[in-house]
Amino acid sequence: AAPISRVVVTAPCVAAPVAMVERYAMRAHPAPPKTGRVPCGMRRTSALLTSGALVLAACSGSEGVGEIGGVTGSTTDAATASTDAATASIEGTPIEGTPIEGTDAVVGVRFYPIAITDPASEGIVAFTFLAPEGWNYEGSVVWSPQFQHLADLRTTVSDPVTGVTIDYLPIMNFIWFTPPAGFEVPEGGNYQGKTYLAPIGDPLEFVQRMWMGGSLAHLAAADVIGVVETPAVAEEFVLRFGATADARAYRIRYGYERDGVRWEEDVSFALLYAGSSVTASWYVNFASTVRAPAGELDRQASTIGTVMASRVSTPEWEANYRIVQQLFTQGIQQQLADTAALTALFTQYRAESQALQQQVVAERQASQDRIADVFRETLGGVQSYVDPVAGGLVQLPLGFDTYWVNEQGEYLAVGDPGFDPNTLNDGTWQQLAPR
Repeated sequence: AAPISRVVVTAPCVAAPVAMVERYAMRAHPAPPKTGRVPCGMRRTSALLTSGALVLAACSGSEGVGEIGGVTGSTTDAATASTDAATASIEGTPIEGTPIEGTDAVVGVRFYPIAITDPASEGIVAFTFLAPEGWNYEGSVVWSPQFQHLADLRTTVSDPVTGVTIDYLPIMNFIWFTPPAGFEVPEGGNYQGKTYLAPIGDPLEFVQRMWMGGSLAHLAAADVIGVVETPAVAEEFVLRFGATADARAYRIRYGYERDGVRWEEDVSFALLYAGSSVTASWYVNFASTVRAPAGELDRQASTIGTVMASRVSTPEWEANYRIVQQLFTQGIQQQLADTAALTALFTQYRAESQALQQQVVAERQASQDRIADVFRETLGGVQSYVDPVAGGLVQLPLGFDTYWVNEQGEYLAVGDPGFDPNTLNDGTWQQLAPR
């Protein structure tokens, strides 16, 4: 890729107020967050470390259309698991879990499927992700039809024991040009659905101006430990963009003190630049942050990678999103801004949505191997397995001996080569084969 400076317009770059850049108070359709805890079928003990430095970690995952939202929660006990784990919302104090019946020690880690629904989209499931047992989660879908980036899928997953927390960050689209006489949109304002702001090429400056006044305010005085480029993510960004563009992707590690304890935080994102020397369009995507007490991010990298790789929007919801994109292009933003009207539009265009769903499924089947390679190169510590229940591939943490899936879409990574979950009264499990 060409240097970023190639597409940066030579124009004054005045810092925009955070209220203009991270504009979440302006969202049109905020859904109440869904909260809960993942079922605890196994007691968390040092036995989890028998196959390497693997412990339960945080949750978020694959990039779909944008950010996701709508749930907080944690795993419940094995009895609760008999309900639909994908849609359950269990509130309250995290449950520590119980030993697996018939075993003397914990031999693995269990991941549960979590689903977040979108009330504005007729209550359908918007996205799913895997959460380790005992972890808390929160998510919601927030529509903002006044902007070209129409919906944010907010997700937070955290381990109440270690403090590891994964958040997805606000993303948006930008545009910049030399303002003509009489141009009234302020820097940081909305111009045809994009934020009017000069391109920023320095990743540290971008984080400071984009997020440190809001989501990442706690990093304002943090030390920068290191900056790593992730070219596989940048290449994927350009491929999805579908036109000539330059992109850079970064993972920046910060260090700071919190209540007398040293913490570390990895902020990851990609920037894409397109356009000409006259008009520049630029974008941020694949934006997330993971924080924990010093040392935990590296110790739990495999489990963090598993959860992050699992987050994906459903074909049904993404089809609805694409329809709204088309309507936005047709200029009916005013109608989209009304919640009732937005829901009515989904009903009106149901046939078109069903046709688009098939297209989304086909696209994902064609790209699953490529996406698996991106996860392996950028997240680290994960391996692709063929899922005989859901079909397709699933990323699971390295270091365990065998991997299993049951009919509810729950996954078990086992650190004892002789252990078979089918010996327990816990449903039917199938062993997974590596890709």
